[in-house]
Order: sequence, then structure tokens, then C-alpha cells
Amino acid sequence: MIEVEEMINKLREKQGRPFDVKKLTTSCVVNVIMNMLFGHRFDHSDPAFQQLITDFHVTYDNYSLAIELFPALRIIPYFSNMIAKQLELVKSIAGFINSNIDACLQVCNSI
Repeated sequence: MIEVEEMINKLREKQGRPFDVKKLTTSCVVNVIMNMLFGHRFDHSDPAFQQLITDFHVTYDNYSLAIELFPALRIIPYFSNMIAKQLELVKSIAGFINSNIDACLQVCNSI
């Protein structure tokens, strides 16, 4: 419910001016998922939260089915560089998730 209110408020702020609704929609949906996973929502302007969304987008946009179908392509420099970038993004995403899991465990252990 909070995310619906947040989305409505952001839409009102635009006062009918055109804007890219994809970023707002993505932030709201990710925040609902994060709220279910970690029990709290993130501010839409939080740099770590925005970096997480960017990392997911880049990971998804750069996914190559060719590597899955033809594993031998992994030795070609173009594909090996792409794989290295993907691994860095996955590490960043995992770091965000792990830090939030640790924060949740600290709260649970202090009760």
C-alpha cells in the first residue's frame, strides 16, 4: 500500500509533464519485493538501492543466450569480457542482499 501511495505522489509531482515511468515502476516493484524479503522498504533516492536496480538492468540487458547454447564461445575475448562484467555485477547484487540479510539477522538476534 505504501508503494502505491509513493507512486501516486511521484506522479502528482510531475504535474502532467511527460517522464519515463519505467524507473518509477521498477523502484516500486523492487521495493515491494525488498519489503517482503527484509521487512522494510528503501527510499527511492537511496544510492545503494538505485545501484541494485541498475545492476539488475545491466545484468539482464547483457545476458547472452549464445554463451548458454555454445559454451565454447567463452574463450573468445568479447564473451569472456562480458562474463567478467556479469560476475562483477552479480557480486555487487549479492553484496547488497547479504548486507541486508546480516542486518535482519542482527535485529532478530537482538530480540
